[in-house]
Amino acid sequence: MLGTAGMWIRSYYTRDLVSWVSEGNGHIMQSIVGRVHVMSSLDGNSSGRFTHREDKLVPNALWNGGMSGYPLKVNWKWGHVWQRYQRQEWDHFGASIPARMWISNHRLIVIPYWSPVVLFSILPAVWIWRFIRHERRRGIGHCPKCGYDLRATPERCPECGWAHGPNKVTSSAVPSIPSGPRE
Repeated sequence: MLGTAGMWIRSYYTRDLVSWVSEGNGHIMQSIVGRVHVMSSLDGNSSGRFTHREDKLVPNALWNGGMSGYPLKVNWKWGHVWQRYQRQEWDHFGASIPARMWISNHRLIVIPYWSPVVLFSILPAVWIWRFIRHERRRGIGHCPKCGYDLRATPERCPECGWAHGPNKVTSSAVPSIPSGPRE
């Protein structure tokens, strides 16, 4: 979670670009302006190796970093994008060969950094809440298992049967105080 939050902050100052090829499909991932973008070519014609590049961002940088290849109309849903699209491109081979148009299939995924930060902080928040609740029950004389008030029966919970561990102090081990008149 802290790593994600650190990358979130970094994305406002530095754009990180990572590219790789898997099973012939080329992928470009960029971290920019509070979001992670993954753009994939799905035609299986890509080649290359793993690369990384970082650029300092200028003030008022574009949301996509000015990269070409994005769809003309982006379908945003709650700050997220999961979209397949096609691009038409022209191959120019020179003056003697006419230009040829081809269509390529792509996928764009855009995830804002706040999304994984929220997702990864749910479980630690539940743990902290349960720990505080458990400690509060122990501190004020309640059963740590079910929360029943143990002021009347501190040695055993009548609700769930929970008992103190083997180190409990029994009534026979406590010295008795004489109740008779003092001389």
